[in-house]
Parts: sequence; C-alpha cells; structure tokens
Amino acid sequence: MIKKGFVWAMVMLVCSLPAMAQEMVFSAQANAQRVGTKDQFQVTYVLTNAQGASDFKPPTFPGCSIAGGPYQSNSSSTTIINGQMKQSTSVNIAYVLVANKTGVITIPPAKVTYNGKEVASNSVTLQVVAGTVAQQRQRMNQYDDDDPFAMRQFQQMLQQQMQQQRARRQQQVQQQNSNLEEMGEKNIGKNIFIKVEVDKTNPYVGEQITASYKLYTRLAMSVNLTQLPSLNGFWSQDFQIPNPPKPREEIVNGQRYQVFLLKKTALFPQQDGTLELDAAKAEGMVRVIQQVKGRNALADDPAFGSFFMDDPFFNDDMFSGYNYKDVPVKLSSQPVKVNVRSLPLANQPPSFTGAVGNFSVKAELDKNTLSTDDAATLTFSVSGSGNLKLIGNPKINFPAELGVYDPQVTDTITGRNPAITGSKIFVYGMNPQTPGDYVIPAIPFSYYDPASGTYKTVSTQAQRIHVTKGLHYTAAVADKKLPGDIHDIDKNALSQSNGSPLILKGWYWTLYPLGFALLMGLLVRRKRQDEYAGNEALFRNKKANKVAWKRLAAARKLLPQQQHKAFYEEVSKAIWLYLSDKLSIPLSHLSKDNVAMELEHKQVPLAQIDRVKRLVLECEMALYSPSGGQQQRQHTLDEAAGLIGELENVLKHKNSVLQHAG
Repeated sequence: MIKKGFVWAMVMLVCSLPAMAQEMVFSAQANAQRVGTKDQFQVTYVLTNAQGASDFKPPTFPGCSIAGGPYQSNSSSTTIINGQMKQSTSVNIAYVLVANKTGVITIPPAKVTYNGKEVASNSVTLQVVAGTVAQQRQRMNQYDDDDPFAMRQFQQMLQQQMQQQRARRQQQVQQQNSNLEEMGEKNIGKNIFIKVEVDKTNPYVGEQITASYKLYTRLAMSVNLTQLPSLNGFWSQDFQIPNPPKPREEIVNGQRYQVFLLKKTALFPQQDGTLELDAAKAEGMVRVIQQVKGRNALADDPAFGSFFMDDPFFNDDMFSGYNYKDVPVKLSSQPVKVNVRSLPLANQPPSFTGAVGNFSVKAELDKNTLSTDDAATLTFSVSGSGNLKLIGNPKINFPAELGVYDPQVTDTITGRNPAITGSKIFVYGMNPQTPGDYVIPAIPFSYYDPASGTYKTVSTQAQRIHVTKGLHYTAAVADKKLPGDIHDIDKNALSQSNGSPLILKGWYWTLYPLGFALLMGLLVRRKRQDEYAGNEALFRNKKANKVAWKRLAAARKLLPQQQHKAFYEEVSKAIWLYLSDKLSIPLSHLSKDNVAMELEHKQVPLAQIDRVKRLVLECEMALYSPSGGQQQRQHTLDEAAGLIGELENVLKHKNSVLQHAG
C-alpha cells in the first residue's frame, strides 16, 4: 500500500523551507538501466524548488511489485556567486521495486499539482533479464560468515565512504557559512564604500586634474549623498554624468563590485603646496544576508530518527534558511592629498596672466574707420583647454587717444571630455576724441603648457584705426582748452574800463582762498589716484562693491531664462571676487577657511561669517545638484545682495576706525 498521505505531508514540509525563486523541476530516475528478475531496484522522484506543490500522484508501476517505500528524504544547497545568493531545495520520494517479467519495462510519469497546473515527471525505461545482475549483491556474496576478515574490510570500506560524504558536506557548509559571514553585517565596510580617484597627484598651479567620486557595492542598497566635497583651494567644473547613474563592474582585490559614478569634477588648483580633497558622505540602507536556523523535521519521525538523523551529515544546517536584513549605513570617502607645484618663475613672459593649458587667441575690431562721434569695439578671444575662468585681463597697449573703457568679460565652457575646453572673451569699448590714425599693437598672450613644461606665447595681428572729425568735434574742442590754446595775458584785463585798478576791488581778493581750496582738492584727488595706481590691492578694494553688484545684475538677468548653472556661477563669482578684492586675498589663496579667518580679524560678526559659509555652500551644492525653481534662485540672489551690502557697511566702518587709529 502506498503511503500517499505521509509522502505528501513530507513534500509540503520540505518545500516550505525558505528558497530563492527558481525554476521548479520534477524528474524521475532509476538506479540501474538493466536489472534481473531477482534484483531489487530503486526509482526516485525528485521535486526541486517545488514550494507550493500539492497532490503527488505516483504511477502504477506496471510489470513490477513494490518491495519497499515510499521513502522520503530532502536536501538543501546554497551558493553565493558575485554577491548573489542562490538556494535550492529538493524532495526525494523513492520506491524499491522488483520486476515481474523479462523484457523492456516502461514506468509511466508521476504527477504533481504546481501553481494550479498538473506537472508530470519523465518516464523510466528498464531492461529486465532473468536471474540477477546486481553487482552490489555479487560483491556482498564475496564476504560470507566463513571469512570475518573480509567482512571487516567491507565494513571499513562503507565507513570510509560515509566519512568522505561527511567531509564533503562539512566543507560545503563551511563554504556557505564563510560566504554568509563575508556578506553579513560585520563586513559592511568591505562590501560598500566610497572611493575618490584623481588622474594627477602632482599638478602645477592652474593645471587641470580630474577627480571621480565612486560608490562601490556588493550589496543591495539605497543611499543618498548628504555632503559634497567643498574643494577648498580649487576652482572646479563638474562633468555631466547619467542621472540616475548607471553601474559598471570592477574587480577590487579579487572581488567583483558594482560601481556607481557619483561625481566627476575638473579641478584647477589655485595655490601651491599640499591641498586636500574633502570627503564626500552618504547615508542610506543596505541589505545583508543572515542565516535562520531551522529544526530537523525528520528527527522525531520513528521511521527515520533512529537511523541517520544523529549523523553530522544530517545536521540542522540542512534545514536552515536564509533571510535578509536592512541595516542603516553611513559612508564617507577617504581624504586625498594633492601636492601642487608652483609655476616656474624662470623664463616667465611679461604677458603671462595665469593661463595654464593650451590656448589660441584672436582679436577683432568691429570697425576700422569712425568719427569722434562714434564708438568702436575690440574683441579679444582666448580659446582652448585649461583654467579659462582664472585667466586675467590681457596686457594691451592702447593709444590713449582712443578712450578705451574697462573690458566686459565673459567665459563659456563648450566641452568637458576629458579636458575643460571653451573660450574667454574680453570686449573693450572705445570712444576716440581726437582725429588721426592709430595702431593697436599686436596683443601677446602667454600660457604655461604642462605637457611640455614650458611657457608659450601666441599673438594677434596689429589693428589699424582711422578717426575722423565728427559733427560735434568743434564744440568738444572748445570745451577743452589744450596746452596749445594758451595765449599771452592781456594787460588791460587787470583794470576796468573806468581806469579803477582791479586789485582795489574787494571781491577780487576772495578769489585767492577759493582758488587755493580748488588747488588743494585737485592735489588730494591726484594723490588718491596715485595711491590707487601704486597699490593695486587698494584700487581693487575700492571697486569691489561695484564689481560685485555688476555680477549680481548679470545673475538677475538670468533668473527668467532658466539658466540654472550660469545663474549660480555668477552669484558664486560675485561673492568670491568681492571677498578676494575686499580682503586683499589673492584668488590663488582664496578658501573658506582663509575668508573666515580674515573676516574674524576684521571683527565681522560671527552670524555674518556663518551666512557667508552657508551661501557659498548653497551655490556649490546647486552647481552640482540642480534643485529648486526661480523662487529659490530669487531667494539666493536676495541673500547674496543683502549679505554683500551688510559686509560693505561693516568693512567700511572697520577700515575707517583703523585709519583714524593709525
């Protein structure tokens, strides 16, 4: 009689063990292809990954008699490959049969219901001969009771086979446990981390280096950046990266990781010495694997418990399951130090204004002929790859008669792979007041080429300009008495028509103190101009507020245009250039720490210093991770304008106090 209820209960028990979702397999196999009518043979039905299966139906076994069974056993295996766990469970249902006739016997498939459908195993075909062909029985017959030594050899052989099976099983369990421990909670730091890579660690001042912030993981995770590197001492330009980032595989110390590029930035060091890339930080959840101990469900069964369940081969690890656990995690990259070399002073050209990279130049005059009533524009363009934003104004020897104004400067980044490329444009307006022919000499431009380790100079062509008299030229000349217009003094002018001497008039003597006061005012103004001319830092200090407001005005124009990045670049420039000029800190030494220290030295309130830090950080974060709309940008613009205005009042007052104290 087939113990159908018992078999199905065991199937449901084992199939309910935890398993990863894999394909269900239902197969049948015999332990021999050729058997004798006096031999017993075994047919085994194997259900693999059959969780949820029901209603097992064995075949009728035509041409055979059931000598034993059904016998129930189960197995479970787990492998972890490349950080992914695969688990398989199997249920084995075995029948011991004896063939009743010779010839070819076909045992039809068994059936089981899975996911509402009936699934059949394969059929089994056997060749049956008369007598016996069992090799194991023949071997057993060699050891009879008359040869106890031979029987002991056979027992030792069986014991050795069992020991080998135990050793293999123990090795499998140890490997599984090792893999689980490696991917467990204790080793999170080895399986997920942030790493910073730079393509150069010994650049020159102004030379581009590329920093890549990467997330390496072997675990399922969900993390977000919480802090971006401040990049003190660098001017930076971010590369465009996919959003969301696409992973790729890398091998690190023999382990395979999924790698996500979080941030890629071109950095241009502004000062020599050792600079440090701040850490990038992230927080989130990671999912780790943990083992859930199970209980040997067959140990209490009287049919099986007394035979093999006390053997280590059938320990509880066979019945253990695996589960996932979500663990909070905080990640931080290791700081990276960059040793920045100063540019060589030897052979540095006079026309060098800080450009490092590889550049070309061009100068264009919008008109070569004009009158004194007209205006002209000279556009000087620098194009190429390098630290475009840090290039200073070119040194151009304009003729004084052309009346040239300070340039309007714009820069545009056109490429970021792998070098930062673009152009910087200087537009000079001019309004000549004197007719004549003039020459704007060739404009030399020098830059340092890190690839060759030399300074290189390129130059534009000289520009000729012809100025004619305009309609208003005569009136303009009449208003301006040139040295050639001075005539001899009319002696009769010292007396009035009635012959009375002018010096006897009272109002005449009031002209002397008035003229003296006018002369003193001119001298003070000239002295101030001389001070500015001899002290560039003082001149920049006086113009800092005006330059900052021009930058903020440019940012305000970008508000309705949805040019997010350009807007925050203008606001950032307004803040940094104002602080550089106002505090007399060179751009190459400008950093948050230096600014904060100098503001404290000038007794600026700590609340305003904190506002400076927050506003600078807000601009940096916005440049990397655009967020918010026009309302947010308007708030940033208002905050920058208010902060610069407050700093101007505080610093003016402090400077006035210091001057009086001096």
